[in-house]
Amino acid sequence: MNDDREYFAAFDVGGTKTEAVITDIKGHIVAYATDIGGNPLEMGMDFCVDHYSKILGRLFGSAGIGRIKTIYGSVACKEYFGEELPERLGKAFPNTDKMRIEGDGPCLISAMLGHKDGACMICGTGSSLYFRIGDDYFHTGGWGHLIDSCGSGYVLGRLAIQAAVRAHDDRGEQTVLCNLLEEKCGRPIWDNFIEIYKQGRPYIASFADTVFRARDLGDAVAVRIFNHCAGELAELAYSAYRKMGKPFDLVLNGGIFAHFPEYAEAVKSGCPKQLNIIRSDAPPIYGCAVEALYDYGVICDPFFKNNFMKDYYGLTDAKKS
Repeated sequence: MNDDREYFAAFDVGGTKTEAVITDIKGHIVAYATDIGGNPLEMGMDFCVDHYSKILGRLFGSAGIGRIKTIYGSVACKEYFGEELPERLGKAFPNTDKMRIEGDGPCLISAMLGHKDGACMICGTGSSLYFRIGDDYFHTGGWGHLIDSCGSGYVLGRLAIQAAVRAHDDRGEQTVLCNLLEEKCGRPIWDNFIEIYKQGRPYIASFADTVFRARDLGDAVAVRIFNHCAGELAELAYSAYRKMGKPFDLVLNGGIFAHFPEYAEAVKSGCPKQLNIIRSDAPPIYGCAVEALYDYGVICDPFFKNNFMKDYYGLTDAKKS
């Protein structure tokens, strides 16, 4: 049977997770795939092209449909590679009218504001602030964990581990972080360095929650880490405000903000008062779908969002159970 409906593909690649969907023009998800993340700055372009191709291939195969109208991808650190990624992926998936791939910020703006001017602050495994003016977008921060990933889950986890090993060495203040880290990994953190270096950035970021738990217990070291990191994220908002030269809508998104609202509130309180700060209620992949339809000349309305979110949470909740 011929299927003449219009279909759109979207994928979102972060430091920890990749999600991909095919949706129809009404917002219904007809195929969904998820896998590990794959940042080309860390993993290399060859690995990432192969990784994304397999995910999209699996997605299209499960949908069992023909031509895709548009493909939109959001990829962490894509901006450092120019058009290499879309050119190489475009050759792997020629059966589409248009493919566009951007960094991992614009879709977060679109998830809450639509394709409009504004900004988003990401705080998950990594962190950065993107702002969009017209069809141009820019970022401040987000220079990668080796250089500058201020206030991120990775930095929170790294500072927690650093504080614990300094306390163990009697070089730093004693902290309940030692016990919380040991509970989490099943051994003293200073006996866990093989795993830390083997598993790297996402694993280190997984210890971020110990900072929030220790802070709740009144631990002075954790309080200082929390305040320092929240202040660094607020500094990104000041930088964007100076560059844009006017008030704007700022969306807060990412796993750390989602799971630790007290952190989002602390960042918000440190940002310029002129900004309209919005907590996101939509996943990044929804913003990718918004952009995929934008490339087809369609503006997503509340009806589209309602259908998408209902299908999305039905699929992802089912995978968790």
